[in-house]
Amino acid sequence: MSLEEKEDQDIEEEAEEKVEVTESEEIKQGLNIWRTVYSDMSTNLTLFFLILFAFTRLSASKREELLQALSRLGQKVEVAQEEIVKQETDELTRKLEKVATVEIKEEEIVINLPSPVLFDLGKAELKEQAKNILSEIASSLRSISGDVVIEGHTDNLPIFGGKYRSNWELSAARAFSVRDYLIKEGISEKRISCVGYGEYKPVAANDTEENRAKNRRIEIKVVRK
Repeated sequence: MSLEEKEDQDIEEEAEEKVEVTESEEIKQGLNIWRTVYSDMSTNLTLFFLILFAFTRLSASKREELLQALSRLGQKVEVAQEEIVKQETDELTRKLEKVATVEIKEEEIVINLPSPVLFDLGKAELKEQAKNILSEIASSLRSISGDVVIEGHTDNLPIFGGKYRSNWELSAARAFSVRDYLIKEGISEKRISCVGYGEYKPVAANDTEENRAKNRRIEIKVVRK
């Protein structure tokens, strides 16, 4: 065997040894992670069964008292959460009383924003005034749990020219503009969904300018859990 061939063989052997060492270290690391997870799971299961055992050692009257205490605790937590939501919505109503309405329903909170407050006619770019309003809304949304649905609505007047070919496209673009700004203000994008309804969900007949103005709106709905 030549000197060069021997050197090549030594290099290959060293490389194989390094691979074996690396693989061995990865295996050890994986085993350590698995042991940690298994240990935590075993500890939690042990505590769970100890609690169950202790519960069975109580008399019937004591078990009933404990269950009632836990039930009252759950009710207190629920009441506290409801109070937080009420405080936030009351504060939001006060802040937006001149530009929007806030309606609290059993299943959702609805914030109704007239389009002229947020957008110029036929456009989906937010006004500067709109950004201030949405910042106030985002501040409250951070304290209120639940998914957020942003709905865009228009009147039934057809669109001629411009960037958008239909009221549906305009309403969807406006809803996404609001969505993007709320995300910028710290609301998780996982909470938010958008939909554009165009003229197909009016709140008033499209027979006067006043009624058409009511239909041109953005609704931000917080689905209550």
